Amino acid sequence: MFDINVSQKLRALRKKRGWTQSDMAAQLDISVPAYSKVECGMTELTLGRLRQLAVILGVKVCWLLDEDEMVLHQENEELKEKLRLTNIEVMGLQKRLLACFERR
Repeated sequence: MFDINVSQKLRALRKKRGWTQSDMAAQLDISVPAYSKVECGMTELTLGRLRQLAVILGVKVCWLLDEDEMVLHQENEELKEKLRLTNIEVMGLQKRLLACFERR
């Protein structure tokens, strides 16, 4: 078995890209149940398979294996989403402010 954080990262990255387990299995040329075992942490991954997964998902192998990096990535994604929402709020306020000035 391998580190559960690797399987969590694989699942999170796959979902972020909008891919199914079937999509991943096809890219890896393995069955869907075999890929499901990868995401459940029930399959021992070779370095070659880790490299293949990293290329498919657009990350480095060291990122897949580094726990601290995962936490930083999650925090970064959360901050990006907060910033996006803040920008939407600012744009809404700008529109309301402009509407006020246009009425004068």
